[in-house]
Amino acid sequence: MDDYAHNILSAGQTTVSNYLLANYHQIGINNQELFIYLLIKGDHDLVIPMPEMADLHDQTGYSEQQLFNLFHQMIEKKLTKITQITIEGQQVDAYDFTPMYEKLAMLKPEADRQLTPSTTADVVDSTQRQAVFQSIEQEFGRTLSPIEMESISQWLDIDHYSPELIQLALKEAVLNQVYNLKYMDRIISNWYKKNLKTPAQVEVYKKTRKNPHSDDISNGYDGPDIPFINLSGNSNK
Repeated sequence: MDDYAHNILSAGQTTVSNYLLANYHQIGINNQELFIYLLIKGDHDLVIPMPEMADLHDQTGYSEQQLFNLFHQMIEKKLTKITQITIEGQQVDAYDFTPMYEKLAMLKPEADRQLTPSTTADVVDSTQRQAVFQSIEQEFGRTLSPIEMESISQWLDIDHYSPELIQLALKEAVLNQVYNLKYMDRIISNWYKKNLKTPAQVEVYKKTRKNPHSDDISNGYDGPDIPFINLSGNSNK
């Protein structure tokens, strides 16, 4: 019994504000997100080194994809952000939960503050978001890192790239055998510079490039009328 008690005490304790527990719903945290936060917090305050997803999977029974989605939901809700910290002389990725406590501090004492639509509404359907993650992982042949998933989320939520356009950029990257997000971002940026914002517009543009003398090009000519001059001497009647 003494050894058992010693093992429990030596594992340490997680301290969390009662105010957070009483008001977490008010700042847009759901039960699963709070559960994950409590699991990784340990004796850290605001900045928490990124956990091993395999360890969290063993603790929770959630798949690694579900865990990635939960962390990115918190990023999208501006409850946390990705940063870097130095541990034993090495730079490691970490989650900074300062934004969560800033939201908590802005609550009125009577906790009657209403959530704005931006804190609760998903810009892109979660099924579509997961489909984008899975497609990229499948084509890249590896699991996306948290930072890569954050970059994709920024495409969807900040740049407002459609999932279909991202999928098309992925196809272009694979055809060119370049398997990284920076290349995909350059592809989409170039499309946007040409005012191509939908897959249909991109496909039309690609067809016109392949067939520069097609009717699509001639019908799109906006210059002055060019007279036809018959140099053969023959007339068609």
